[in-house]
Amino acid sequence: MRTLFSPRTLGLAICSSSSRLATSRIVHPRSAVAVPARSIMSQPNWQITEKVKQNAILADTMQAMHRIAPLQLADTSFDNVGVLLQAPPSQPREEKQGIMLAIDLTTAVCDELLASPDNVKVALVYHPIIFRGLKSITFADPQQTSLLRLAAAGISVYCPHTSLDATPGGINDWLGKVVSSEKPFEQLSTDKALDELRERPWPVLSASKNTPKGYEAAGMGRLITLDQPQTFEEMVRRIKQNLELDHVQGCKASDTPISTVAVCAGSGSSVFAGVKADLYLTGELSHHEVLAYKAAGASVIVTNHTNTERKYLRDVLQHWLRREIPAQYSVSVSQADADPLSVF
Repeated sequence: MRTLFSPRTLGLAICSSSSRLATSRIVHPRSAVAVPARSIMSQPNWQITEKVKQNAILADTMQAMHRIAPLQLADTSFDNVGVLLQAPPSQPREEKQGIMLAIDLTTAVCDELLASPDNVKVALVYHPIIFRGLKSITFADPQQTSLLRLAAAGISVYCPHTSLDATPGGINDWLGKVVSSEKPFEQLSTDKALDELRERPWPVLSASKNTPKGYEAAGMGRLITLDQPQTFEEMVRRIKQNLELDHVQGCKASDTPISTVAVCAGSGSSVFAGVKADLYLTGELSHHEVLAYKAAGASVIVTNHTNTERKYLRDVLQHWLRREIPAQYSVSVSQADADPLSVF
């Protein structure tokens, strides 16, 4: 969900395209969902242009992600999604090419991308590394250095961020599975498992606007009603188990059993506003927000920001992407990508 980066040197202001949109359609090969091809690509870095098509793996990745999480679902009031780095295509085109998934484009992830034996040519990075207008791109800044190194190696960067939060079957629906599953669940590697996640009717906390056909259930956050009321301790156990975490932080308001859980990937601050639940699960909340929920009789569990997001790449997105892209491309999940905070 929403995250702000502090380095003032990073960022790209998103501009709108005023050109008229074509009415061609992309049809999901495995379902009846039809996605308007250009209506969801209303910003320049969302469009599959002729230049993009010259880089086949980038174009194929964009088309697949437009079916998985249309960029129209993103909260563009602050977010920057789409192609953030368009690298020139490899010449000549190599037969073996890959896509690597990560939450953040850190120096360690950049090193891994460049060293990958899969010949990665698209870095699908959840959080945008570019947010605000750039006045220069130099090796003086570590994050800009990563972009320059990737461009030189012909690796493009695509960021879905809040479109992947909002889409049916996205991160927030997966978090619903995290809190509702008593036993550990397998990675969602089958069509049946992926379709069941996408079709799960958990109510959203904040509905998306202007959704394309087939994505009417999209929105930020989810409100989960548990099959049976659970103790706070049981919810802590489930979350640690299903997110594979040794520790979480929790605020237990009372011994009253928990029946409803509001979930939001990343930071739930704005998404939880006005939502009533027995328990709130997110990556981070402010000190005063936690106090307010406790005073209202609601409990809170926070995991650190990216711990509500990272395991989704392995559990869901890598498998979903594989079924959407041509078989000649490999899909891998970064091993270097990690929560920057540790418990000592």
